[in-house]
Amino acid sequence: MSKLIINRIFKPSVCKNFLVPFPFLLIDYILNNPNSSSDGRVTTNVYGNEKEVLIKDKDLKEEVCDAMTVGFSRDGLRVELCGNHGDVCSPTIFYKPTDPEIEDLTVDLPPLPTGSQIQSLVMSSLPKRDKNWVVVVKLLGSQLSMCRPFGSRKWINIQTKPQNINPSSSIMFSKKEKKFYVPTPGGNILCYLDPHSEDDDLIDFVELEFDDLPKSVFQELADVSTCSRTDHLVESPTGQLFLVKWYGEDLEDIDNTTLYNVTKKFMVFKEGEKPSCVYTKKMIYTEDIGDLCIFVGHSEAFCVPASSSPGLKPNCIYFVGYNFGVYDLTTKTCTMFLTKDDNPLRKLEFPYWPPPASFPVLAPN
Repeated sequence: MSKLIINRIFKPSVCKNFLVPFPFLLIDYILNNPNSSSDGRVTTNVYGNEKEVLIKDKDLKEEVCDAMTVGFSRDGLRVELCGNHGDVCSPTIFYKPTDPEIEDLTVDLPPLPTGSQIQSLVMSSLPKRDKNWVVVVKLLGSQLSMCRPFGSRKWINIQTKPQNINPSSSIMFSKKEKKFYVPTPGGNILCYLDPHSEDDDLIDFVELEFDDLPKSVFQELADVSTCSRTDHLVESPTGQLFLVKWYGEDLEDIDNTTLYNVTKKFMVFKEGEKPSCVYTKKMIYTEDIGDLCIFVGHSEAFCVPASSSPGLKPNCIYFVGYNFGVYDLTTKTCTMFLTKDDNPLRKLEFPYWPPPASFPVLAPN
């Protein structure tokens, strides 16, 4: 990350030593700057619970994109579709951990069927030479395919139906339960997949029982009744399961020629006490996830303590993809980063999360 750009924003004492290992210091500075910058490169506008940060400087825009993206990267892990040749897709996983005791790995996955488009990719753990290490891809639509790169090294097709899997929601792996999960379109059932599945195995289901919502939330639900929604399951480092509902609405650009789907609100539900039935999970609405931060919009959703990295704000959701920003669960404030033409800061190429399928995929700014 360029120190020249940061020096123009940060105090020198802040940027000198901490920015590269702690990219969210830049985001924290922007979030906590109540006024516009003196040079006019950043303008902040507040409309109730919505906050817009207009970034007019092209270099700074890239710095914010880089900071958010680096922050979403985990311990030297990178996935590229570098094996794409025409309609053939052969993803490659690069893993260069910071721990010198852990082996660097480059894993070339076998080609997927002609015309396949990967929407998300998730692993049963960080890459390792183990025949039971599993990679699952969610292809555009509802197709799931599984591979054991150091085992059979072939794609295993999982039988699914379009009505079973939400085409716009992400797949995740629960380290605690040793299962892959993806929500159904209605968001009240989870499809799950055993990592030991074989060709043509069927997915199984877990029903979500939602506790009664507080009356104070009813109006908020009415406000997002016309919004699109994607559901993302995430697991905390201690094994706590959260269901994140991400609401977006359509906005036209200033020329009224292009529609953008922008973030309106998040709602979070945490798993409650285990019910007697193993095929049921009780979910409870919450506005408090403690010291945790949730990250959505870039590959698999995940969750870390805010105290793990300077600049992270607890009880917040950081989002990227079809728009970049931060949602504060405590104040219910949605801060969104905009470019100089008042359009959302966005990136849509893999592994950023695409907008809901019902909306057009637009070229990134």
